[in-house]
Amino acid sequence: MGGHELYLLHLGRLGWLDETGEKHYGQVPGYLIRAAGGQTILVDTGNPAALIGEETAAPWSPLLNDTRPEDDLARRLAELDLAPGDIDLLVSTHFDFDHCGRHELFAGSGIASLVQRDHLEFARADPRCDTALFDVAGIDYEAVDGETEIEPGLRLIPTPGHVVGHQSLFVETADGPVVLAIDAIALSEHAEPVDPAGFGPWYPDPEEAARSRDRLLALAEETGAIVLFGHDEPQWETLPKSREPFR
Repeated sequence: MGGHELYLLHLGRLGWLDETGEKHYGQVPGYLIRAAGGQTILVDTGNPAALIGEETAAPWSPLLNDTRPEDDLARRLAELDLAPGDIDLLVSTHFDFDHCGRHELFAGSGIASLVQRDHLEFARADPRCDTALFDVAGIDYEAVDGETEIEPGLRLIPTPGHVVGHQSLFVETADGPVVLAIDAIALSEHAEPVDPAGFGPWYPDPEEAARSRDRLLALAEETGAIVLFGHDEPQWETLPKSREPFR
């Protein structure tokens, strides 16, 4: 089995000012997978709806914010003729606000969400993660431990460093393999073998982050996969987004 169909969902942008005062942005992505086995799988849910039209990501972050009404997950799903009730499985890569901001759309649904066990435990105890965004009644979190195959050609890969229990994905699409690095490799410069300190303040364990990066890059080299970075806008601008599948 193989040939999963992948769609890239643009769910807003977050940004920052450099030392000269120039603005820089990175995309907030979600991913929709029409799996070969028949499931419709959603990876992450993007920014909270409260950020639509706001200048910053407060109260969750001081980052600049550019989230438009059309960037809301519900709207992006509708572009694919889908509603939240059409999603069979949710993958939660981690519970930073820009990855779980619309989990509330699945309140009361009973949907299963796959999350690394150590991340679920961390997120429920650490103030970095806002439990109001993800501990939603009606989402059944299925804790996994380590690398996990969802179905052939589609698997979860533990990639800690950005946060305890972060996970990435390997997807064998109809056009070839893709690594969804998520925040294990958020920016193109993170793919370079630089000093771990170069990951910056969002990576509390830079040495672990470097090991996770190297694992994904080795997997990409071994399989010929394309690596999609988590928040790299220059790369994102070159990629086909939904409504079209990734090619």
